[in-house]
Amino acid sequence: MTTVHQPKVSPAGEKQIDLSVDAFGTIGSTGLNVEQVNAGGGAATIGFHPAGAISPLFVSASVAGYAGTLQFGCNDTPCSRTYNEWLASDDGDKDYTFWNIQERILAGAEFNIGSHLFLGAAGGFQFYQGGGDFESKRDRLESHHLVKNVDGKFDWRPTASAWFGPRFGENGSAGAISVEYAITFAEKVKEWNTQLGISYFHPSGFHGGVFTNSNASFVASLGKTFLF
Repeated sequence: MTTVHQPKVSPAGEKQIDLSVDAFGTIGSTGLNVEQVNAGGGAATIGFHPAGAISPLFVSASVAGYAGTLQFGCNDTPCSRTYNEWLASDDGDKDYTFWNIQERILAGAEFNIGSHLFLGAAGGFQFYQGGGDFESKRDRLESHHLVKNVDGKFDWRPTASAWFGPRFGENGSAGAISVEYAITFAEKVKEWNTQLGISYFHPSGFHGGVFTNSNASFVASLGKTFLF
């Protein structure tokens, strides 16, 4: 899930409510027995930092939507001979559309190290629902015992992330850079999905970043944060 954590704008113990909206696109994505994934989408995240002694704590909720095209492949060996024969057919070489909606709930803490550095971590749960021509075709392939639909059209997963970075200028008046690492456990496919990204946050609220993860070699993101 390509969303960024908006660092607290001021290191002081003040209340902050922020809403971030982002648009993103992927290059060189793959997946479980899929390849040539071209996808894009958008996300919205709302976060709440309380004031006073508990100001390092925060909660956030995100929702993201993805859509794009992909081709079936065989990267989870061994694949059956019948499935590989189907991949070599015109039907197996087609591009299939897909869509995906994801939601995430996190709770965590962010601490200031002096007036120019921050460090944080959070944990929670991620949910997803998906559909499209790809899912319909995968259901038909499963009914013919060519593939096994191990991750389904909807599920939930535990997730966690950690980030750190510098603020520039007095109280971040020149912006901040955040390096973020996230990990999600996909239980049914027995693998850890990881993502590493770096983002710049301008005092105006605009931010942008680049990410790499288990399924995409490159993701670019651009967005805006509104403070309340």
